[in-house]
Amino acid sequence: MSPFASGALGAATVLLLAGLVRNAVWHRRSWRRGMRRSGPFFLRRLYTRLGTRREQEQVLSSEADALAKELRALREDAHALRAEVADLIAAPALDAAKVQAAIEARLVRLDAVKIRLAGGLSRVHAALDAAQRTELAELLRHGPHRFRAHVG
Repeated sequence: MSPFASGALGAATVLLLAGLVRNAVWHRRSWRRGMRRSGPFFLRRLYTRLGTRREQEQVLSSEADALAKELRALREDAHALRAEVADLIAAPALDAAKVQAAIEARLVRLDAVKIRLAGGLSRVHAALDAAQRTELAELLRHGPHRFRAHVG
């Protein structure tokens, strides 16, 4: 696989995960009054659907929080990259070494997110039993609303 394709695939994965985390944060803010110790709305719903035990919920919650933290850091890093690119564009001459250094610094952060995601998936896999993993796989494959009637 070419480096460009690998980077594009990694970026697409991160953007998908950022969207999931954004939804989680939105649910956390809008459902704060009804929030229990088990976590935000979407996690409570997942726990109910999977039939998890308290120790499994703790693993899932800690992995979701850790991934959210990594993605927030990646987002902040992306804002810093925007400022750097703006400065490079505004310069009288474009310095290729500085451009490469700015991009490489962000790719290192992306690699850290990929490593964190792989480790988190491994811990979640180990925490769930076979039936729960199958149900979670179906949710990931088809989404949570696969049996809901679509009005259109």
